[in-house]
Amino acid sequence: MEKTKGVVIMSILFVLLAGGALVSGEECRPDLSKQNEVEAYVGALTGFDRLEGVTKSLKRVDINDVNTPFLHREISSRKNVWRVEMKNVRLKLKGAEPQFKDKYVRTFAVFVDPNTGHLLKITSKFDGHDPNMLPEPPAEVAEQQITTFLGESYLGFPNEPPKVNFLDALGAGLAGNPLLAKEIEALYVMHSRKGLEFFGITPEPRPRWVITLRGLPPREGTRVHAQGLEAATEEPAWGQNHSRNIVDAATGKCLMGSNIPQPLPPADKKKE
Repeated sequence: MEKTKGVVIMSILFVLLAGGALVSGEECRPDLSKQNEVEAYVGALTGFDRLEGVTKSLKRVDINDVNTPFLHREISSRKNVWRVEMKNVRLKLKGAEPQFKDKYVRTFAVFVDPNTGHLLKITSKFDGHDPNMLPEPPAEVAEQQITTFLGESYLGFPNEPPKVNFLDALGAGLAGNPLLAKEIEALYVMHSRKGLEFFGITPEPRPRWVITLRGLPPREGTRVHAQGLEAATEEPAWGQNHSRNIVDAATGKCLMGSNIPQPLPPADKKKE
């Protein structure tokens, strides 16, 4: 943990952007035992149903989750869930400049509990090799960092689908450009954080997207402390090429972004 403290914490970004489209409520939830209705449900949750060329395949799986902070045991306890693979995804974000196009053709895996309709997680992995993109920390390590540095917690899954879909949440002005990220992961959770009351944001748990961008181009030259003071940076590339963002799932506002949790430093990984 001491080594992690040596890595500079990116300043928390507060971005207030409105937007988002409604997703059907519980009374309109489809029969998730049927593949065609699962496809439609996931298309609406992700917003990918408005992208061209996306192909889908479905299968039932069990998940062994060891990295999701606060919820890895809950996710692993869900059995025979839907894994919807969505290929040939090129993200198109609202508000993005026309010259900025998705750098990658992506494959997303979307995990949905057919019994509850809960969206368990969304993942998109990078096929290549980036030596600075270290593995995610174990869930317990991530929890300790998120709680200690930022006072956050995830308190389960919302019972209602998000009003703002995943694609629109990606366009909410995140810390880092999703179109340049090598990997994108997302959770839709009941999220809580103390200390946002000054910004008119309740500390009570609310449905929010937690979107992690990994493999971002590293920042150069300066860093910004949480106090707003700039200083020259000696932060390693592996400590600054990712961000975790919190987006209000009802309004589409990006509430905060940081580079916490940090991966285990390379020296620590060698000791394991």
